[in-house]
Amino acid sequence: MTLLEVDKLSIAYRTRTATAAAVDGASFCLEKGKSVGIVGESGCGKTTIGMGLMRLLPPNAVVQGGRIGFSGMNLLALPDDRMQTVRWKRISMIFQAAMNALNPVHKVGDQIIEAIRTHYPEISRSDAAARVEQLYEMVDIPRSRAFDYPHQYSGGMKQRAIIAMALSCNPDLIIADEPTTALDVIVQDQIIRKIKQIQHEQNIAVIFISHDIGVVAEVCHDIMVMYRGRIVESGRREEVFRTPAHPYTQALLASYLTIDGVVDVDFTQTPPCEYPGEISPEICGYIENCPRATDACRTRKPQWRELSATHKVYCSLCE
Repeated sequence: MTLLEVDKLSIAYRTRTATAAAVDGASFCLEKGKSVGIVGESGCGKTTIGMGLMRLLPPNAVVQGGRIGFSGMNLLALPDDRMQTVRWKRISMIFQAAMNALNPVHKVGDQIIEAIRTHYPEISRSDAAARVEQLYEMVDIPRSRAFDYPHQYSGGMKQRAIIAMALSCNPDLIIADEPTTALDVIVQDQIIRKIKQIQHEQNIAVIFISHDIGVVAEVCHDIMVMYRGRIVESGRREEVFRTPAHPYTQALLASYLTIDGVVDVDFTQTPPCEYPGEISPEICGYIENCPRATDACRTRKPQWRELSATHKVYCSLCE
């Protein structure tokens, strides 16, 4: 059953002198209980999609078009008061920087209680506190630490607390925005395993945002690759990893060292790490870095090409 359907979503940011496109015509679907990973370099629009789904974009952001369908609702058309009932109760978010997502002057447990009682005011404070302790047990934090202050937590504990907060109202969809940032590899593995376990046990849909395609592959059923605001390739995890079609996807995989050598990409063909200036939306945004670009790429807009029923690529050259 389709839970989320994003159709041609475009978002831009206003500056003093211009309007800069951040997301250009993003479209994808997500079924209940499934997971999709959005991967790409910093600034490509991954977090903007996540914040757009939550309708938490900054004041200078403009949704220029598209539709966000969720359980029969168009989230972009909902009044603010109705969106408030969806946010956190139906869709929640694990924010990128846990130390910034927690209020330093309030106990962590009290912050989770506030989230619970905002959406379920009929629940008593004592029952909400018991729910917090259950959530802490679920994410492997001792119950005794539920009402400590954020500065008393390690980085990994803060991240687990944010996961507990995201689960507090039993949402249908969790958006995980770089949930392992600034954590060492051991804690990263623990957090990833915990997200996978909770997703399986609770049947929750997950959008996992990361610049690390290896981390995304550990968690997600499907993968979308973004570059300069556009989704340039999407498919099942196995398809994207074993038969990457877009030159940018190949470059990402070439930069990710594997032990088993699943990806067969020539490292000497990896393009330079350059981010060129403004490029017309009518041509490929990767043209300046693509080792396979031709003159034709400068004269025609890329088209989506279906490589299989589930695997497609946005490129003029990829057959």
